Amino acid sequence: MDFKEKITIEEVCDKKFKIRIVEPESNGDAALTHFLHNSQNGVSKFYKNDALDYTKKILEYKFPEEEVTLQVAEEALQYGLFNTFEVPFLPNEKPKFKFIDLFAGIGGFRLALQNLGGKCVFTSEWDSEAKRTYRANFGETPFGDITKETTKAYIPDGFDILCGGFPCQAFSIAGKRGGFEDTRGTLFFDVAEIIKRKRVKYAA
Repeated sequence: MDFKEKITIEEVCDKKFKIRIVEPESNGDAALTHFLHNSQNGVSKFYKNDALDYTKKILEYKFPEEEVTLQVAEEALQYGLFNTFEVPFLPNEKPKFKFIDLFAGIGGFRLALQNLGGKCVFTSEWDSEAKRTYRANFGETPFGDITKETTKAYIPDGFDILCGGFPCQAFSIAGKRGGFEDTRGTLFFDVAEIIKRKRVKYAA
């Protein structure tokens, strides 16, 4: 397993913190922002443990002389330490349905479904620059590679629509048309697995 050490000034929900993390690829910021965006609809329980762990790490490096417990981290979340959602596309306060956004890019599908009254409860995107833009647009950091079980494990239950714009180059007549022989083409099977596992009502 590849571990990494990172010592940087990170921007988390528009606030800057010095963070040193030695761990496998982290989903901490994704879990934190998904937790905050779903605090009113019960979906936050799927992200709570990792959101608390990540908050604890942030506070430990911001206040190195203080003892930071999970209870302290939870209080920081409850008192809105990270609740600064100054973004152009805020979620619906009274949504008509819930959806997840796979292969999210910068959020085109999400914006369309939000405009129809939907609430996004999970997002994944592997490209780092697209994730950065998505975060700027919606205040939420997408989880990473959806082919990994560690990413799929964050997908909550009880959503209505799976939205997944997986790469079409493997099937397009403009491409090499490798189909399922092309790695990008096999992403279809990851979508199908999630549909079966979560018993999704609709997929788009």
